[in-house]
Amino acid sequence: MATKMVRLVTIGAVAAATAVGSPAWAHDGGHERHGTPRFDVINQVSDQALKQDARRPPFVDPNAVNTWGLALGPDTPLWVANNGTDTATVYSGGVDGAPVDKVNITVNVPGGPTGAVFNDTDGFAVPNGGGNAPARFIFVTEGGDVIAWNQNAGANGVVVAHGAEGAVYKGATLLHTDSGNFLLAADFHNARIDVFDEHFDKVELSDRRFQDEELPEGFAPFNVFAVGEAVYVSYAKQDAAAHDDVPGVGLGFVNLFTDFGRRVCRVASRGTLNAPWGMAIAPKSFGRFAGDLLVGNFGDGKINVFDGNEFEGLLRDDDGDVITIDGLWALLPGTEQTGGEGTLWFSSGPDNEQHGLVGQLIRAN
Repeated sequence: MATKMVRLVTIGAVAAATAVGSPAWAHDGGHERHGTPRFDVINQVSDQALKQDARRPPFVDPNAVNTWGLALGPDTPLWVANNGTDTATVYSGGVDGAPVDKVNITVNVPGGPTGAVFNDTDGFAVPNGGGNAPARFIFVTEGGDVIAWNQNAGANGVVVAHGAEGAVYKGATLLHTDSGNFLLAADFHNARIDVFDEHFDKVELSDRRFQDEELPEGFAPFNVFAVGEAVYVSYAKQDAAAHDDVPGVGLGFVNLFTDFGRRVCRVASRGTLNAPWGMAIAPKSFGRFAGDLLVGNFGDGKINVFDGNEFEGLLRDDDGDVITIDGLWALLPGTEQTGGEGTLWFSSGPDNEQHGLVGQLIRAN
């Protein structure tokens, strides 16, 4: 793919917020404030029967191994990127915790899919098997590829772009700006955010875009999440091969950037962060957490809550215990027809990514 220079437009409010105070250190004292919402954890899909689910066993799907990225459109079922089987599987229903149904399609996504996004634009055309129609779902892989799918492609995703040498894409997001729509991918190996335009051409960025000169050595972008004018990047510590994360309490950071890639502030540093990956905005049903940034730890399965750059606590279950989801990956709010607007989907790769689990968090109180 060609490389070209494109200026991503900086839009008002986020660009103006160049000083937002000190970052949160995310220390949880083990206490919760009065009125703090609590949640039920509903297991929906796994590659194995889970004995610990007291409500009901999940739907068993052998493809659901190291279930990683989640993607969902306003009127679509839930798409799940299965890193362990190089597939994407699709599930409908699950409204307010009701059982899901498997949709009769499994898409091959070679290379170890991680991040997944729904494409709500008319760009990002899929060549070859995609018939040059717009992609509906886009995946990035640990092999450094971008893979797109639409209905024309049938059971096979189409490789549409490649990262730099050695690229290991751990996450992706779709960014909408006044100058166009862009796919952002977190290259964990090369410690950078790659940007692709609507033709899947890589955008040339200056060395300072989506960079943090104050970040300690050995930390790299683990995931990227765009919401409106804001782009959040989470960071984890690299292992010796700069391929996988090193878990550990305090091993994590979160930055806020403009859509132009200029750093606004450090949202969170160390504290309870532990290889943070999943990021989402809490739905209205989350009470006093509604509208806050949720940051899930892959390292220990806990979910941090931030209001701006203020740490608000950790999500807790109906007994008041901190929710812990082994191998937690994605967090994604549901829609009216898929999961329900008040629920939060999650995915995980428990037992050191040897298994998979997709489920929901639903307000309990």
